[in-house]
Amino acid sequence: HLPDRAIEPFNALFNQGMVCHETYFTRDANGREIWHSPEEVERSATGAVLKATGAEVQVGPSTKMSKSKRNVVDPIEQIAAFGADTARWFVLSDSPPERDVEWTAAGAEATHKHLARVWRFADEIGERAEDAAPPGAVDEARGLRRNLHRAIHDVTNSFESFAFNKAIAKMYELTGQIGRSNAAIADRRIAIQTLAQLMAPITPHLAEEIWAKTGGKGLIAQIAWPKADPAELVDDTITLPIQVNGKRRAEIQVAVDADKADIEAMALNHPSILPYLDGKPPKKLIIVPGRIINVVV
Repeated sequence: HLPDRAIEPFNALFNQGMVCHETYFTRDANGREIWHSPEEVERSATGAVLKATGAEVQVGPSTKMSKSKRNVVDPIEQIAAFGADTARWFVLSDSPPERDVEWTAAGAEATHKHLARVWRFADEIGERAEDAAPPGAVDEARGLRRNLHRAIHDVTNSFESFAFNKAIAKMYELTGQIGRSNAAIADRRIAIQTLAQLMAPITPHLAEEIWAKTGGKGLIAQIAWPKADPAELVDDTITLPIQVNGKRRAEIQVAVDADKADIEAMALNHPSILPYLDGKPPKKLIIVPGRIINVVV
């Protein structure tokens, strides 16, 4: 699906980067390069050798995959080892699509571990019956809901601008937030189902499995794309730095709608500010709404 801004006739060309890999070679008796595929080579922290003979291998620069230099990774083997979803996630997460992507075995393995972690969360939540809400569950649910809607907003915008790596970075962040959350099962189930919806364009197989595992109805591919609640995108607190005679000395968190008297009291009673006051009122206190507090002593 093309974003709304992509209308015909097209007024721009979007070129994708190449998939790259290290090159490996030995030399024959005449000094000519003999190229070797990644499957033939065993890498270590100190260098590389041929698996078959143990002969030392020269490691060349990472260049676009090509048959001539034999630095091609067989996608069938990667799919057999990790699955197609892992391959897609890794390629899209590594860099913006207009830049080259360097394929590494370590990167593919790390991606596979992450997706396994997402599946573990889904498996743990599954269709479990509700249990007693843990302490602080209401606040946890509120925080998780806010993080969830911000993720929907950021991932959607990133997809529409072809910034797939940024979308994936946000989904990594959301996965961590779900894993740390102590919200009730129902709230975490909503979060993991929504994460599956966001993942679906990249990892359709895993997303469908998560959707089914957590009690989703029908196919996730037929479910409407989630929409962010604008109210959840607005911060209810802001950070205000406190300057004393022009130098930053502290900061405070205040409610967006906090009144001036409350802000003054918090600033003047801050442990880092009290020594500068030395028990005396400031000569001047200037509050720039939403930006900074200036204390003149």
